Amino acid sequence: MDYRSIDNSGVEQSPLYQNEKLDPSFPFRVLMSEWRNFFYHWHEVLEIIYVISGHISVFVEGKVFNVEKSDIIVINSCDVHGFFGADKENSLMIIQVGLEVFEQTLVDLRDQFFHKLVFDKKIYISAKEDPRLHKTLENPLLVMKEEYYKKQDGYRLALRSKLYEFALVFVREIPERNLSKNEIAHYKYNHEILERVFSFIFNNADNPDITLKDAADAAAMSKFYFTRFFKEQTGQTFHDFLSRLRTSASQEYLVESDLPITEIAYRCGFASLKTFNRIFKTYVNVSPSEYRTGQRVLSNKKKIREWNSVGITTY
Repeated sequence: MDYRSIDNSGVEQSPLYQNEKLDPSFPFRVLMSEWRNFFYHWHEVLEIIYVISGHISVFVEGKVFNVEKSDIIVINSCDVHGFFGADKENSLMIIQVGLEVFEQTLVDLRDQFFHKLVFDKKIYISAKEDPRLHKTLENPLLVMKEEYYKKQDGYRLALRSKLYEFALVFVREIPERNLSKNEIAHYKYNHEILERVFSFIFNNADNPDITLKDAADAAAMSKFYFTRFFKEQTGQTFHDFLSRLRTSASQEYLVESDLPITEIAYRCGFASLKTFNRIFKTYVNVSPSEYRTGQRVLSNKKKIREWNSVGITTY
């Protein structure tokens, strides 16, 4: 069975492809979210994350970024990404953009080496590390949020204008990567191997018997070389990556289903309940049962706030 996540209705879904359905007349939206951990996935839309409060770890194309208030993460079209380690105060603004918004100007946003959008040039923008660039990119994001929710006359023109302003920074102000032909070939070779390995892991993570050797075989490498390769490419060991992946999947089950915790553990590839409890607490800082209880309390409080906002009295 393929490794899968579940949606709010309890229906299993593939962890890889998420089909974001935006308004075809203007494929742009802003979401304000108390973001929980979210399974590794990819989609065709451009996604820009702005941290309103709290902190969360974001995985993008083999790299992990620990982000906090006001940090910006830019996730290119088709990049594999996921969210984990969210704290209780976490709140994000998520901007999703269909590439067709750029129309014929899309060609100007292509990286000359990899033919991907230039947003790959800078994934993580922090006020602490690069205050000038951060301020330049933060301003149009905050204006986009205001325009999107106020929807005054001409708001789509304003959104497009600010989006182009944001994109132009990546074209003009963020340097191109000066890579030799050999470096480019090496990058593409490594990326192809990593995609093959991710595919193997995603499709087999619910199997408690998969090993480092299995993943090395999928990459056509020795265990020794694969161990070094995987750490260099992802910043994590194979076992850490697999444990995070399984933990993220289990969090979805804990919140969105009423399955017993033991069954969730086995569904997500943990060999025993004891192992599940230990690994879950390592990454989430609470036990699975405490996490389930806490998330449901937060969910109920959110529902009550929503009811009160539309005049429904709660007792």
